[in-house]
Amino acid sequence: MSDFGEFDTPPSPAALTPEERLASLKTAMSALSQSNTTNSATMDRIAALLDTIVLGNPSAASPAAPTTPATPAQPLPTSPPPPRSGSHTRPSPPPVYDGARSGGRAFWNACQLYFSLSVGQFADDHARISWVLSYMQHGRAADFVGRVFQYGSVKRAFPTWKDFASNFEKEFFLFDEVADAALTLESTAYFQNGRTIDEYIDSFKALWIKADYPDGRHLVLKFRRGMDPKLSRRLGSITTGRPDDSKIEDWLAIARSQDFIMRTEEDFHRRSAPTVLTASRPTAPVPMPVVAPMLRWRPTAPPTAPARVSAPAHFINAPVTPSLPQVSLWTSIGSADVLFRTTPVVGASSRGTSGVTAQSASTCATSCQRSWMS
Repeated sequence: MSDFGEFDTPPSPAALTPEERLASLKTAMSALSQSNTTNSATMDRIAALLDTIVLGNPSAASPAAPTTPATPAQPLPTSPPPPRSGSHTRPSPPPVYDGARSGGRAFWNACQLYFSLSVGQFADDHARISWVLSYMQHGRAADFVGRVFQYGSVKRAFPTWKDFASNFEKEFFLFDEVADAALTLESTAYFQNGRTIDEYIDSFKALWIKADYPDGRHLVLKFRRGMDPKLSRRLGSITTGRPDDSKIEDWLAIARSQDFIMRTEEDFHRRSAPTVLTASRPTAPVPMPVVAPMLRWRPTAPPTAPARVSAPAHFINAPVTPSLPQVSLWTSIGSADVLFRTTPVVGASSRGTSGVTAQSASTCATSCQRSWMS
């Protein structure tokens, strides 16, 4: 019993099994983790709000001024706050480098950009050198790293950052990029040759900048010389809105626009339906094949049976002789030639009559000759 009276002692809780105790601990850890996440998000919002207030209202950071009547609150600026420190920016690291000279400058520029966005991240120059070497993993780049460690350490191989930069440039940069780009522009290797106008412009622009060509008439002529001949003729025929012959950027812009117009017109004519010929348009005569007219014989009167001709009596009583071949008799009397050709007048039939024989024809010819002479 205490000085403050008697208190009922609460009953002791029942003992928990190991499984129940583990489940209880997991529940508590989950609640703590959720609370920590919520607190972190709240702190980030508060920090962003404080930065916005300080940057948007510098007088808030000065010593407190005498109190004045309350004024309406000003709206906060809507622009996002700048990054607070280098720890909040995460620049992308450079790609893994294989040692090709064509990509040496691009890899070096990516490393320099990373260093500019990560101020204070590296303790010294040797840490920066080691970081660059960690991305040189294939090809000639891996051989270069192997030679570095033959010296024993990075510090012994490259005492300063300047030494490393000089060796990297000699090992992985092109020998003379300016001269190489100038020689390419003096040849036909930079021509468009089936590429799109955007690809041609990008490659031409990279060459002229690398070769340090000045903007002028000579550069415009080289650009027009290398583009597609059809597009070059189209640009040469422009009279209205023609850019200055010494302004390469203006020619790049008009080349893109004219290429788009030309491709649009070609696509339109390719998809348009064929034109239907109308009656008003003169058309060429179509040759028609000549067809011979069909001849049809139509008798004016129905055919009649041939009249029966009675043979002379001496023909009827003449003995039947075998048929002989048809003969032609030529009789020359004076100046006249008479042709007597015997043909069967009446063929043999079922009645037993026979045709005119050679003997009958001879007799008939003799009688006709006598009648004519008398």
